Amino acid sequence: MTIKITFPNLEVASSAFQLLMPIENLHAWLKDLNGQFVFTSDLFAQRFGFDAASKLVGLSDHDLAPPYLANRYIEDDQQVLQGALITDQLELLAHNEKNASWFRTSKWPVYNLQGKIIGSYGVSKKIDLSDSQATPFHELNVPIEYIQQKYSESISVEKLAQACHASISTLERRFKKHLSKTPLQYIMEVRLDNARMMVFDSSAKMSNIAQETGFVDNSHFTRAYKKRFNISPSADRRQRMQKV
Repeated sequence: MTIKITFPNLEVASSAFQLLMPIENLHAWLKDLNGQFVFTSDLFAQRFGFDAASKLVGLSDHDLAPPYLANRYIEDDQQVLQGALITDQLELLAHNEKNASWFRTSKWPVYNLQGKIIGSYGVSKKIDLSDSQATPFHELNVPIEYIQQKYSESISVEKLAQACHASISTLERRFKKHLSKTPLQYIMEVRLDNARMMVFDSSAKMSNIAQETGFVDNSHFTRAYKKRFNISPSADRRQRMQKV
């Protein structure tokens, strides 16, 4: 059975979702088309260090999470705003690298009465490390932490497997099973997400950004960046500056 969430507008949706607040262990949020929070549960707000859910209203993922995670949340949201459903997806939820936990996340588009998508709604459940659902955490926590710390350096699959005390085939199988991507694809995503934040938030030369985020040269960086974001880093910076 497919759930279709329909409300006259996001204000009514936000009021309705307030009824979910008493539910125990509920991480829930509602976003508008621009990715800004319209509603969150208290537990979700507390997870990011806020003492009141109302303080998240108007903020976006980039205000809450490290760039490599924020960009991933936003990419998922864009799929949902096109009508896709995300069900029980393994996800890291964090507001800094030292405070991250594994969650199972589901997201749905929110429609108005005319059938137009006006936002997205999501819920997450933290994985209890003592139960059987904790397998992804145990299998991926070490390699992901290693990548986050070493992405600016040269990382081969062989080196990553050694750091995890696993064979290359085992490591690749775990990434495919839980994240639907290879270790090298994940490394590239982390590098590009961090590079994009440097493109936006600094005046550093692209060649310096490429070097600091683990790319062998500026040409490789530009090709990878354009493939991922459909725009060159220089053009992306110009667009960003025009919007500010």
